[in-house]
This record gives sequence, structure tokens and C-alpha cells, in this order.
Amino acid sequence: MKKWIKRGLIALVVVLLVGAGVFVWYVNDTEKPTPAAQAAYETATLPSDPIAAFKADSTVRVLFYPGGKVEAPAYARLMKDLQTNGINAFLVTMPFNLAVFDADRAQDMIKLNPQITTWILASHSLGGAMAFDEFSKHPDTYAGLVLLAAYPLSPTDRDVLIIAATNDKVLDRAKLDGFEVNWIQGGNHAQFGDYGDQAGDGVATISEAEQRQQTLDLMLDYFQQLP
Repeated sequence: MKKWIKRGLIALVVVLLVGAGVFVWYVNDTEKPTPAAQAAYETATLPSDPIAAFKADSTVRVLFYPGGKVEAPAYARLMKDLQTNGINAFLVTMPFNLAVFDADRAQDMIKLNPQITTWILASHSLGGAMAFDEFSKHPDTYAGLVLLAAYPLSPTDRDVLIIAATNDKVLDRAKLDGFEVNWIQGGNHAQFGDYGDQAGDGVATISEAEQRQQTLDLMLDYFQQLP
């Protein structure tokens, strides 16, 4: 084998190994749930499965996509609050904690429950892009969409609930132009979940519990208005 070919192959292997190492580091550098959030997650039905179910005696069913690189249990307390208010909530765990790797994972739950014809999709942050894509591709499946610190990828005439926080320094607010937004005064990006502070985020002047309660109230009101 010619030396330049051998050197090229060695260089390629090195690049691939470095790339793999960077990928492994990136996907494992996640936002982790607080102990309280993890405890709430453990109360779900089959919490170790890709979809953790917080079941209630209701016909309203919400499927939730976590934010990018945020571990699913970080949203368990919001799911638990929905359950307490009579809403069935299903929290989806994504491959590598990134919805982009399985944007239609909600279909797994839907196919297991063919008797249910109406669902509501919800998501936070980067997961919102994949949730909007799923919502747009299946207009007959989803009655509504809730985006927390996220935005639709394109204009839509469908009823979408967008909730954002005034102290959020992560969200690109320009992407919200042209959409109706419900603003939580004093909230920030990370407090739509329950995983502590997030790099680059603003400082919240309200508690995580207060932001979660306001988020819950807006969601419940939205659900009541859906057909």
C-alpha cells in the first residue's frame, strides 16, 4: 500500500474516532432532573419505558417531548400536576435526549391505543421544533399543540398555545414574531422544566413552582377551549 494512502486511512480513522468521542461527550452532557422531579417521575406507570404514563380518569391525553439534551424526568412534576388535574400525561424519553433522533416517537403510544382518536402534543425548547413537525404531519391526530419557550417552524392557522418567559435568555425571541405569545413575567427558560440553572439563561424572579403553576393554568385553559 502506498504511503500516502496509508496515511490517509490513518487520518480518516483518527477523525472518525475524535468525532465519535465528541458526539458521546455532547449527548451525555445533559440537564438532569432535580431530586424532586426524579421522585415524581418514579410515580409514573413504567417510568423506565420510552414513554412514562401519568394516567388520570379523563379523555384528554397529552404527549410531551422534552427539551434538547434535557432528561425526561425533569418534566415529571408538570406531568404530575396535569395528572392531578384530571389530564392523562405521557412523558416521552428521546434517544440521546434529542427529539431530532425520533421526532415521531409519539406514534408509538398512539398505535398502542387505537381507540383514542384525539391527542394533544406539548414540548419545551428545542423539542418544540420536532413536536411542531409531528403536529403538522398528523393534523387529524392532534387537537392541539403546546410550545414552552419554543416556536412554530412555519406560520399555521391551527390553534397553538405558545408560552414564554420574560427573563428567558436562551429562546430566540425573533422567532416568535407574528405569533400570539403568553408571557410569564419573571420566569426564565430552565424553569419550564425542573433541572436547575441553565448556561446562558436569565435569572428568574419567580420560583420554579410559581412558573410551573402559571404554565399549568394556561395549559388547562387551552385544553378546555379545544374541540
